[in-house]
Amino acid sequence: MSTQDELVKEIEEYIKRSPQGVSIQDVAREFGITRYRANGILGILIGSGKVGVQKIGPVMVHYWKGGE
Repeated sequence: MSTQDELVKEIEEYIKRSPQGVSIQDVAREFGITRYRANGILGILIGSGKVGVQKIGPVMVHYWKGGE
């Protein structure tokens, strides 16, 4: 099992490789974690300014903004 920091980095790389963006469900499914945990990690990345969010219908799409 990955540590929290390793998981954040892995999700960061996953989002970078997904130019169309990813949903919370996509992240949860890809990494075998709950949607609640995926949402928390995405919140960390949003807070750091690396990931942006766009609401498309009922789905929140997360995309890479950059930053370090």
